[in-house]
Amino acid sequence: MKLLNRNRKPDVSALAERQDVEGLTSAASFKDPLRDYDGRVIDRGVEIREQAVLALGELGDEAGNGTVTGALRDPSDRVRSAAVRVLYRRGEVAPLAQALSWLPEESGSSRALALRALLELKQAGTAQRVIRALLWAPGERPLADLDSALVHTLVQADTRADVANEVVDELLTALGDDRSEVADRAEELLVRLAPASVQGVIAELEGGRAPERAAAVLGRIGDTRALHPLVEALEHRDISVRIEAASALGDLREPAAVEPLLRATRDHNIDVRAQAGQALDCLGTAAVVVGMSAVVGPMIAEAVSSAVQVHGLGGGGEDADRDPPAPEIAQERTAQADRPVGLLGVGGFQDALEEARAADQASQ
Repeated sequence: MKLLNRNRKPDVSALAERQDVEGLTSAASFKDPLRDYDGRVIDRGVEIREQAVLALGELGDEAGNGTVTGALRDPSDRVRSAAVRVLYRRGEVAPLAQALSWLPEESGSSRALALRALLELKQAGTAQRVIRALLWAPGERPLADLDSALVHTLVQADTRADVANEVVDELLTALGDDRSEVADRAEELLVRLAPASVQGVIAELEGGRAPERAAAVLGRIGDTRALHPLVEALEHRDISVRIEAASALGDLREPAAVEPLLRATRDHNIDVRAQAGQALDCLGTAAVVVGMSAVVGPMIAEAVSSAVQVHGLGGGGEDADRDPPAPEIAQERTAQADRPVGLLGVGGFQDALEEARAADQASQ
């Protein structure tokens, strides 16, 4: 092995005993690299830096604070973890929250320790600091489940009256960001913060910068308060909003969405029509039957009532003496009545609706 650096190894124990902050600060940046026979560089200074950071933590809340915070970016996970432990003991939320934007998730334990430290500290305002670090982190890394869970817990733990509204407002601003990775992260957190986020997302759908993303979030949340705003969004001038609104209505699975979705299957845009059809499939046969009953039932009842008034049908009229239908005709009618409505498909429902409307008009 070949030494790459011949700096003298600091004696961290002696420096700590003398409470030599300057010496420990220097030791916290000590590196002792060497190259092994395979050409790999090994840093024998990791243990020294780790001990120096921990020793600074023992000297008081202010000793070498900048050095400890800087150690959160050390290439060694051991040194970063030592810095997290010291900052946790000092109650330093800001650097721990900011570090979430660069601490590696895939390797080491420093990021998990930072998450745990923030969770245990639960200081007021921590949720906003964490959200900013997560939203604006460099790269395209999506939010981890632990990140979303941390934000939710911090918001719940903050006793200030308006904390949830403040957090939602910040997330809605990010929802309209031009960078897709930022908007995607905002979506995840808005879904996680439901139901507290629902009203804010509805407002975004009705007049915000990112109504199509708001519709997608409402579909994922599945809160029925979004039904009417999503139905109205099926008439939005933006095609992407209409598509997302149709998809979200399918996720809600509310029978009241059947008639608006049927209308959307006649949208002038083919993608909107296709998404409305898929949404009707998502609703399922039972929901569609209920929805169609609400639409067609009153039409049929009005048509029958009009026919009775016009033709005098019913008890005591000339139709009362008619012979009952032949058995085979009666069986066919029964079979048609019992036929599963789901076999009709979307086109069948549209035809049934048109026939009912035509019957209503003919009776008038």
